[in-house]
Amino acid sequence: MEITLQGTLKSFKLPDVLTFLNISRKSGTLNLNNNGSEAHIYFENGGVVYASSNQERFRLAAILIHKKKIDNTQWKKLEKIMVERGEKFGKVALEEGVLSEPELRDFLKIQVSEIIYDCFVWMDGTFNFMDILQLPNHAVTISIDLTNLIMEGARRIDELNHFRELLPSRSMVFRVVGTPENQEKISLTLDEWKILFLINGKRTLDAICNESEEDTIHVYRVVYGLYANKLIEPISDEEVFVATLAENEERAREMYPATEQTTRNLEDDTGLLVSPDANLSVKDVLKVTLARLTLKGDQSKVFPLVEQEYMAGRQSNNQIQVQDPGVSNIHARIFRGPEGYVLEDLNSRNGTFVNGTRVVRKVLQEGDVIRLGNLELVYNIVYEVKKVPGIPLHQDRPLN
Repeated sequence: MEITLQGTLKSFKLPDVLTFLNISRKSGTLNLNNNGSEAHIYFENGGVVYASSNQERFRLAAILIHKKKIDNTQWKKLEKIMVERGEKFGKVALEEGVLSEPELRDFLKIQVSEIIYDCFVWMDGTFNFMDILQLPNHAVTISIDLTNLIMEGARRIDELNHFRELLPSRSMVFRVVGTPENQEKISLTLDEWKILFLINGKRTLDAICNESEEDTIHVYRVVYGLYANKLIEPISDEEVFVATLAENEERAREMYPATEQTTRNLEDDTGLLVSPDANLSVKDVLKVTLARLTLKGDQSKVFPLVEQEYMAGRQSNNQIQVQDPGVSNIHARIFRGPEGYVLEDLNSRNGTFVNGTRVVRKVLQEGDVIRLGNLELVYNIVYEVKKVPGIPLHQDRPLN
């Protein structure tokens, strides 16, 4: 196996590389790498026949869920069958009648196209082309019109460049505005809320793109939309420095705790009335509380709390899945109660702890540290507001 072409994506743009391989009628594998993200594009006589990626969002099942072809319940059922039969997702989806043959091929084309489109907008990275075609065993080959794919890729590059003119630095840091203007007129989807959750006054725009499940263009589009609607605002380098100092001090306190530890208690600890399928008015959401769990020691691992109930444990069907031998398959649940989110142990073998104390059930407070097995999760309230007198916060209210 010989590398016949290699370079950097700064020097050679991906559309030019694809066009060269197409015109030269090359057969082989184009390997691309960018900060740990990998993609492999397979060519036969100059045509693209398959592509793969190490990013979870480009798995076929993830694409079907995103396109609302299947839901999470169907995915869990198919996943169980895959394990039992030792078969790949595509074959199981056909056998179970979830997809027809034409639908499978269409979604495979979408999968390959999205993998390549993602590479189009990489600012940095390297590539090499090996002149031996070795497809993965599970690969289902397809035929894609490379000309149309390159044209769409070029359009996406233009769109991203437009947003990069509006948001000129990848090092920009944003924070959430406490009381946005025109709250009544603004609504966000769940995907937009997930990106908003990543904006914390410390993450750069580049870090948000890397940590989000969405593609770079979508992240830029959402961030600019939030900025244009004055839901977020950029902060200065000095403010970022102060926030970083505060974070370092907090880490130091965790490493060298005082002899007496105190827990901050809030008068108002409320739940979030969010349906995952709803478009929510910012006015409605800001009347209650947004919360999240963050894996201690790994700030990139965040579990937004936006639904009525979450199960936590090792099993893959838990909304909060934690891989630790000390955690039970179904260990605990977090649900919305009258006073906010409540943590409840589900007869786990090693117990559930909050701030070092074993609990059966506890209303979570700002800054609580939850321990499941050897893992610790920090509970934070993103927004907190006064309760509305006479309106129980655990009951659903109509959205404006």
